[in-house]
Amino acid sequence: MKAFQAVSDAVAAEGLDHLFAVMGDANQDLIVDLGERHGVKFVHAHHESGAVGMADGYARFSGKPGLASVTQGPGLTNATTSLVAARLHRTPLLVLAGHSSLRDPYNPQGMVDQHALAKLTTEATVRLDSVHNVDYCLGETFRQVKVRKGPFILNLPQDIQQTDMPDTGWDYQPMYKSGAPQPPTAQDVEEAVRILSSAKQPSILCGLGAVNSKAQAEVRGLAEHLGAPVAVSLLASGFCADYPLYLGISGGLGSDLTVNTLADSDVMVVVGASLNEWTTDFGKIMENGKKIIQIDDRQDAFGWFARVTVGMTADAKTAVAALTDRLGAASASRQADAGLRQRIQDSKHGDIDYADGDSSDPRRAAEYFEDALPKDDRILVVDGGHVGMIYAKMLTVPCAENWGLGWDFGAIGQGLATAVGACFARPGERVTHVTGDVSFMMNVADFQTAVRHKLPLTVVIFNDNAGGQEKHDLVHKKLNPSYADTPQPDFAKLAAGFGAKGFTVRNPDDFGEIDKALAVEDGPVVIDVRINGDVELAASWEIAKHLS
Repeated sequence: MKAFQAVSDAVAAEGLDHLFAVMGDANQDLIVDLGERHGVKFVHAHHESGAVGMADGYARFSGKPGLASVTQGPGLTNATTSLVAARLHRTPLLVLAGHSSLRDPYNPQGMVDQHALAKLTTEATVRLDSVHNVDYCLGETFRQVKVRKGPFILNLPQDIQQTDMPDTGWDYQPMYKSGAPQPPTAQDVEEAVRILSSAKQPSILCGLGAVNSKAQAEVRGLAEHLGAPVAVSLLASGFCADYPLYLGISGGLGSDLTVNTLADSDVMVVVGASLNEWTTDFGKIMENGKKIIQIDDRQDAFGWFARVTVGMTADAKTAVAALTDRLGAASASRQADAGLRQRIQDSKHGDIDYADGDSSDPRRAAEYFEDALPKDDRILVVDGGHVGMIYAKMLTVPCAENWGLGWDFGAIGQGLATAVGACFARPGERVTHVTGDVSFMMNVADFQTAVRHKLPLTVVIFNDNAGGQEKHDLVHKKLNPSYADTPQPDFAKLAAGFGAKGFTVRNPDDFGEIDKALAVEDGPVVIDVRINGDVELAASWEIAKHLS
């Protein structure tokens, strides 16, 4: 047995069954071995960033670790943006990276220190320097992917890959142990119960940590006991969406009702959210001297943006369950605010003064999609700059597991690969990817991957033939906005050229084309929605100023 076959055996034993990759000389033997000996499904992407993004999307929507492979040198450098995005999202993801031979220091593809690059992008990596440390490297690999969570890069030099294992009877043995979720301390629980028992207007804010912990039932139980509304960060959209006092996204991309309700509360329980300035609407929800009970499994999550009254370093699901149990013994449950419930219902039907011009107001188009997409099982992956803000503000999902965002690294163009990965994670279910024209064109090559595999993927492109956010910024700065113009091809014809179905919506009179597109049952679809790029969200310039 050679070393690359040992790695292949370990990957198969750990149950990683989908491989997203771009093949090169330093990973081709491993790819073929995974497919031929272990039946791993191989999806050949067109770009390494796409391959890692697909594996990221697969992990997010399947609940299982993702698997990607790139070749040496440029194979890894091409993947860096997607690797950082996966780290920021804490996606369990393994990248098998080919590496130049250790005996060839002048290989031009070995001019990049891959170990250092991997540390920079994922903060978790090892290099297989010898067949004698295969067990150590595999132990570190799966300890990160299965226990610590987050991406891991296993660098595999070509010469070591082809070296025979010293033990002819070698078989893979897991070198890690899954730990039990960390509980909160009894002291923290008691202090939190004391504060909540005397709260007049409590609220709950949940983030990615609550989603990853699968704490929805526990959070809802706590909310019902407190009669408290639940808001979410952008990354946790849809979490507890079926709860009557679900407020939706907090921050500039949320509603005034959400921000004001959180701001007016006197005690806020924060579950797996960082309280960054985007979620808090630049501190607005932290006003009125409220007390904060924050739950997070990351020790460095506390105190950066706000002083917390109680900070619980604990697993979200475990901590919320303990808190609810103790509250039930200490105090009676409260009635939910019927007036707030009515205001939440009324806020869903607000009037908008549309500005269509010769095309469509993007808010009108987004509202049409909100009504036209299936309610109970829609799966959304959102990308784009300014139009992405509109989607995030106006489109909803039935649960957090059906929501994907391409902005973990603040990069546009990531969403297409995430959506392709989601299609493989949810076979037979249609995924809707909403994006902008510039972001779609960034990685358009991998739309052909969706066509090749006949994936049920609908791509909605809000098209203003410009970098929308940048154009709005230039207008505010009184600079020539034409520098942000980026004339695009006919996306419906482009889709047909790839072998997909394409539809064009030039103005609201064409919205029937949306219905036709959404009725397609097989294969990928592109909907080119021409929008009025002069329409700007109120939060757009506020966010841009804070980013500068």
